[in-house]
Amino acid sequence: MSTETKDNNTNPFFDIKEIDSKILSDGEFIQQNEATKNKTIFKFFKNLTQEDIQKKDSENITYPKYFCSISAKNFKYIGILTNELKRDIYGYSLMDNEDEFLGEYKNQIKEGLGIYKFKPSEEKEEIYIGEYINNKKEGKGIFMKINKYIKDDSNGNLVLIDFDSNIGVFKDNVINEGISYSIKGGKETLYCGKFNDLGEQEDNEGLFIEDKNKIFKGKISEGKLFEGRNIFINDKYEKTKAYYFHIVKNEEHYEFDYNKNEEKDEEIINKAKVLLENNYVKKIQETFDLINNELNLFKIYEKAINVDFENDTKNKIRNELDRIIIMN
Repeated sequence: MSTETKDNNTNPFFDIKEIDSKILSDGEFIQQNEATKNKTIFKFFKNLTQEDIQKKDSENITYPKYFCSISAKNFKYIGILTNELKRDIYGYSLMDNEDEFLGEYKNQIKEGLGIYKFKPSEEKEEIYIGEYINNKKEGKGIFMKINKYIKDDSNGNLVLIDFDSNIGVFKDNVINEGISYSIKGGKETLYCGKFNDLGEQEDNEGLFIEDKNKIFKGKISEGKLFEGRNIFINDKYEKTKAYYFHIVKNEEHYEFDYNKNEEKDEEIINKAKVLLENNYVKKIQETFDLINNELNLFKIYEKAINVDFENDTKNKIRNELDRIIIMN
């Protein structure tokens, strides 16, 4: 997973301490760095009161706030600032490495719901949608890395054929529990369970599905199947074969036992069926497109000022999380 650009606790773009009355009456000011000669342009559009923002936890928020735009050589921000020119409540940032963030801030820190889109390249597009605590991914979230599309000749739409995704609960920037779903080289895999601190699949009762017809239930360590039961199914979710196996000294050693834990096979197959029928390919594509549209609304002030972030954008993010995330 790519690393996000960190937002500093102190404001790295300007040294003014607070907004004075002249700046507000003029609506704009320019600050120039004497060393680099780079200019930072501030435009203030609206003095926001508690009633304007309508936050549930508004008793912990100090006012006034200002809806504004900031433009510098390698930085852009559209959103709310404090009186000390720190990003707060919510806003859109385009950073010097061309990563983008749209979401909630608390005194310059990413805190709450947000969308982080890494600079796209010809090889891949990456985006995180979810919760933050103290600048870190923490809570419900979806991370998607799209590596390759192919055009569907029947209708001209782009179809995902190579991608990775982590869907579930994040802790300290890493997926902690949930689903890992990917398509690589035509092979489709889906894992449901817990992860270790490195984001590797790690669970004594993990569920791993390969190409929709082979289900593994058992111990998975450092992303590798270790010991458990393989169940093969047909396209009607009927069991065609099952056996238990374990690995000894990194060599695959199979114990064919068609009866061991057989009474649990139906339960395992039913859980796999729910996951497989969730249609992650379609949902991930739809989510990617919807979230990109939300980002685009905030790139221009004239559009951003009319967006109801608190009631509209946040609800869309929450709805996408709930639509895709299926927990154990």
